[in-house]
Amino acid sequence: MPPLRLLALLAGLLVSARAGLAPLVDIVGGRKARRLEFPFLASIQNEGRHFCGGALIHTRFVLTAASCFRNLNPGVAMVVLGAYDLRRRERSRQTFSIGSISENRYDPQENLNDLLLLQLDREANLTSNVVLVPLPPQNAMVEAGTSCQVAGWGNRKNGGRLSRFPRVVNVTVTPENRCRPNNLCTGVLTRRGGICQGDGGTPLICNGLAHGVASFSPNPCGKGPDFFTRVALFRDWIDSVLNPPGQGLA
Repeated sequence: MPPLRLLALLAGLLVSARAGLAPLVDIVGGRKARRLEFPFLASIQNEGRHFCGGALIHTRFVLTAASCFRNLNPGVAMVVLGAYDLRRRERSRQTFSIGSISENRYDPQENLNDLLLLQLDREANLTSNVVLVPLPPQNAMVEAGTSCQVAGWGNRKNGGRLSRFPRVVNVTVTPENRCRPNNLCTGVLTRRGGICQGDGGTPLICNGLAHGVASFSPNPCGKGPDFFTRVALFRDWIDSVLNPPGQGLA
């Protein structure tokens, strides 16, 4: 994104901010999520260490960001569902290897089409700790000013440590002319907050639907804007992967 356009976006967020309404907000910002508040969250791990988030959208598929695997072979990663405290071996956890991946014209240079479907090696067992998150219909829009939520185990500051528990922050969708056509952009209007390292691939939840997949932030963590892949642009493709002709997965 051109520097002047980024400066305009940051200036717009600053003008809209209501100073003094809240303390510094932690994923960067926000609060510790309650247990079972986001039971569709997936922790994607390498050698037992979380490095990206994701969302369970089908008993055999997790939605995440293609950029999570830019420098990592998916064959060595594991998907953990039902996690809450990453430092404990919780009985609620279900751990999977990755059977296959599906991507749709991902462009790492431009961070475009930053979406990936991970097929699990077996079906997830749906419980109170492991549920599916619904997706928006093809081409659905999210209006600027919409309040959404994003949660994850990512760092609470640049270069910081991963969070032990998922943290959630309320974010606001920015106008389209302050983003890119294939992305949803968000900011936090009460000081600092947003995604950080380790939050890539985590879902953006707006009106109960996973409208975005965390892709990148061009600025230090919590200083926004944050860029999410627009899931609604890929809904038809996602359905074609989940329900291939003659397979009957769903």
